Amino acid sequence: MASETYDYEPFDNTDHTMKQIADAIRHKGYGKDVREAIAQGFEKIDSDLARITIKNKQLQNALGLSDDDLNNL
Repeated sequence: MASETYDYEPFDNTDHTMKQIADAIRHKGYGKDVREAIAQGFEKIDSDLARITIKNKQLQNALGLSDDDLNNL
C-alpha cells in the first residue's frame, strides 16, 4: 500500500503556479485548503484564457481578419 504524505500548512492566497496548485490538491490534509487550491486553479485558468483571448483578438485585428474570415477557415 502506498504511503500518503499530507501537508497541513494552510494554502494561502498568493500567486501560485499551476504545479503548486496541483500539488496542493493532491497533498493538502484539510478539505478547506484543497477547496482553496481548486478555486485558485479555476481562477488562474479563467485569467489565462482571458489574456489569450485578448492577444488573439489583437493579432486578428493586426492581420486585418474579420470573425467571418476565421469562421471560413
